[in-house]
This record gives sequence, structure tokens and C-alpha cells, in this order.
Amino acid sequence: MTTSSEEFTTVIGPDATFKGELTFESSAKLLGKIDGTITAKGRLEVAAGSECKATISAKEVIVQGHIQGNVEDEDLVELKPKGMITGDIIAARMSMAEGAAIDGHCRIGVSGKSTAPKSMAEVKPLVETVKAK
Repeated sequence: MTTSSEEFTTVIGPDATFKGELTFESSAKLLGKIDGTITAKGRLEVAAGSECKATISAKEVIVQGHIQGNVEDEDLVELKPKGMITGDIIAARMSMAEGAAIDGHCRIGVSGKSTAPKSMAEVKPLVETVKAK
């Protein structure tokens, strides 16, 4: 997925530092340092070099920088090659490029639940048999 700055209604520059609660009615691109909570009804991009110590809730999150906090996403979490999330992720879908990193738990699927059908097969533990002599 390719993104350009024209797609974002709000851009927070690399020289910005923000502490508190950010809310976006549509899309936003973060280039600076954010500490708090972020809510976006559209796409949220955490650009390369950006650092977010935040709990994030958005429709779609693209990560090129570093997020330290939990991410809850309605649709897609996309981790680019140098993107990193230190925290738990709940999303309907996720894409992760080689070189990206996650340190936390992931629940991917509708509302974080797997969309795959449950298997009817019973899984039994492997038991080693011992032959009597």
C-alpha cells in the first residue's frame, strides 16, 4: 500500500512533540513524538522516525516508526520494514514486512477473533511408547 501526504487531512510535523489525547475525524500522518492516546476514524500513519507512546484506536494503522502501546484497529495494521510495535495488537487484518518487529500479543481476525473455521479434528498429544523387555 502506497501512501502520499495528499491522502492525509492532518500532518503532525517531525519537530512536534505532543502529550495528551489526539482525535482525528479522518486520516492523519504523524512525524513527531506523541505521548498519550490517539483515536482516528480513518487511516493513521506513524512515519519513519516518529515515536508514539500511546494507546491507538483507528480504522487503519500504517507503522514505519515506533509505537509503544496497544493498537486496536477496525481493519488493517500494516507494519513496514522498519516499523515496530511494543504492545498488543487487535485487528481484523495485518500485514508485516520483513524487518518489522512486534513485541506483544496479536489477535487478528474479526474483532480480534480468528475468521478461520474451527477444525473438527481432535489433536492428541504425542505419547512415547515404552516396550517392555
